[in-house]
Amino acid sequence: MFRLLFAAALLSLALSHSTCGAQSPASPDPDPNAAALPAVTQPQTKTATSKKVWTNENLANANGKVSVVGDKRNQRYTVTPDKPADPATVTRIHDSLKKLQTQLDGVNQQLVSFKEFQEGGTVSKADNEIPQGYTRVPVNQQIPVLEEKKKKLQAQIDDLLDEARKKGIEPGQLR
Repeated sequence: MFRLLFAAALLSLALSHSTCGAQSPASPDPDPNAAALPAVTQPQTKTATSKKVWTNENLANANGKVSVVGDKRNQRYTVTPDKPADPATVTRIHDSLKKLQTQLDGVNQQLVSFKEFQEGGTVSKADNEIPQGYTRVPVNQQIPVLEEKKKKLQAQIDDLLDEARKKGIEPGQLR
């Protein structure tokens, strides 16, 4: 029984193979169910030229212009500003940055001191100066206020550095 089923399967497979190869694409389908199925189209081959990827080895064979990063010949902008920065502006921005940086350092020092106190560190140190006054605000409430002040000072410093950059002041001139 098994041999008979096996032989029938082989025979049907051989017949389907021979009939598929004998049909041409232009011949109509004798099967009515096959007409209801959508026709499978073969992908269109592009007749236009495809883009070529150039490597370092075959770049010399490239036709036309090739964009190269860092090529001095294709520079469309000037590296240095047209006019030097005004010395008065440099001095004003430098002094403002110095003042803001001093304030930021003081805020950072207070934050470190408060965080050490929260962690159980010593309250007074010999290198600390005597505070101007006392406050009753708890330390855990003073830390967020100082962090907000730190963010504002940092934003002011960033704004001054942006202004200096826009006016053509080199970062080395502000140090």
